[in-house]
This record gives sequence, structure tokens and C-alpha cells, in this order.
Amino acid sequence: MRLPVFCLALFVTLLHAQEIRRTPLVLSQGGTPENPAVFEGKGMVIDLGIDITDKDWVKIADVWTANRPLPEHPPVADEQRAGLFIDEVPVRISRDRAAEKASGVAGKIIYTAPDALKPGQMGWNDDGALYFRWPQGKAPGSGRVIRPPGRLESCVVIACSHITVRNITAKHAANDGFNIHGHRVGIRLENVKAFSNGDEGISAHETVQMDVFGSEIAWNGSSAGGVADVNDSVTTYTSCELHHNVNAAFFFDGKHHRVTNCLIHHQDKDIVIRGDAMVEQSGNVWRK
Repeated sequence: MRLPVFCLALFVTLLHAQEIRRTPLVLSQGGTPENPAVFEGKGMVIDLGIDITDKDWVKIADVWTANRPLPEHPPVADEQRAGLFIDEVPVRISRDRAAEKASGVAGKIIYTAPDALKPGQMGWNDDGALYFRWPQGKAPGSGRVIRPPGRLESCVVIACSHITVRNITAKHAANDGFNIHGHRVGIRLENVKAFSNGDEGISAHETVQMDVFGSEIAWNGSSAGGVADVNDSVTTYTSCELHHNVNAAFFFDGKHHRVTNCLIHHQDKDIVIRGDAMVEQSGNVWRK
């Protein structure tokens, strides 16, 4: 039976929405306060990770070292974020600050030696080959080794105002899962997932005004938290779930923030407040 054209178009749209996108999504066409734009992801997965499990590794117990430098993954100075993932678990970049100071060379970067790494940490040797210690709960060789892209990219960049973004999963960015900079207002995220990104899962900067509903933020590698909203941002999070992020679930250093009816678990900290940020909290559950 021949499908009508509109049915065929709908089928093709749904098929494409199920596919994994390997490049960042930049949203730059917003709407108006009365008629906001809507980007319906239909379950779209944006996964920027590259599987390097099958690279040539020197394996000594739970420390693996690349046999040669990986040109696509050169040394990264920023230890605020994760530089690898073992399946979903972030592996944090670690530097030896005492050795850097003792070297007497301004700006010299020295990574923590392989035998001094804690579980879930990584570095690079003098030749530029990366090494890491497998994280707790992951036996060596039991999971996939995934690197983020070489450039500091986010999965979803929102570069407009008055837009609702729904039903997208953002994974394995070198930077944030969802990144919003500038004077953007009327941003609304619904049922999004931000998993295993190098920096934050969601991060609002400058004077962004954003509301997030029914979303999940987990396994992100930032030393701040799964969410980090800063500068003069104004944000709300309602009925969200946050877990297994490095450090805190929420890090707020913006203007005004509200967290309502959120579930937080498997986190060292629930909400970290810095500077003059005003934070309202109600109905949240933190399962320590």
C-alpha cells in the first residue's frame, strides 16, 4: 500500500530523530514572548564521544597508558573538567601543582604521575601520550574508553531568546551538554538529559534567563557541579533529577536561582552557593 506523502514525511522525520547526531546543535532562531520557538528533539541523542577502547594501550594493573600520543586528543591544561569517560563515568584531569611550583618555570604544566593518580584521574606524559587510572566500580577492561572531541565544544548551544527545547539527550561534550551565553531570555528546557559531559551538564552565563523542567543531569565532570549558573543569570529548576556529578549537583554564582521538587542522589553536595547569588529552595529531596 502506498503511503500518503504527509505520512511518509512523518515517518522519515521520526526515523531521523532516533539517529545519533555526532555534531553540535546550535539553535539561533528564537521566537517572541507571545510565540516562542519550539525545538522538539523527539528523543534525539547528541553524542560527541569517540570510542578509543581499541587503541594500543600499555596496561599495568588499573593504569592504562596510550602507546603513543593521540594527535586528536592532545594535553589539556584545564583540570576543571573531565578529559575521558569510562562508559558513563568521567575521568578527571589531574595536575601536580607542587611539582609545577618546584620547577620554577612560570606556566609549566606537570600532570600527576601515573602511580600517584587516584581512581578516575588522568594526565599526559612528556611525550604527550595520555594515561589514566580506572575509576572505582570499573574493573580494568570492563568498559568503553571514550574521549570527547578535541575542540572545546558543547552538545547544544542556545544562541537566541524565547525558545523551548524538548526531548534531547546531550553526551560526551568536551565542554557543556547545554551551554547558554549572552543576553538570552525566555529559555525553557523540558525533559532533556545531560549525561557525561566534560564540564557541566547545563550552564547559563551572563544575563541568561532560563527555566528547566523534568530533566536529568548526571555523570558530568566539572569541578563545580552538574549545573553551574553564573554571572547575572536567573534560572529555575523544577522536578529535575541530579546524580553522580563530580562535586555538587547545583553550583550557583549568578543573580537569582530557584530549585523546586528536585531529586538529588549520589552527590557529595547538593547546592553550592557563591558570591551574592540568591537561591530559593523548596520540596527538594537529597538522598545522601
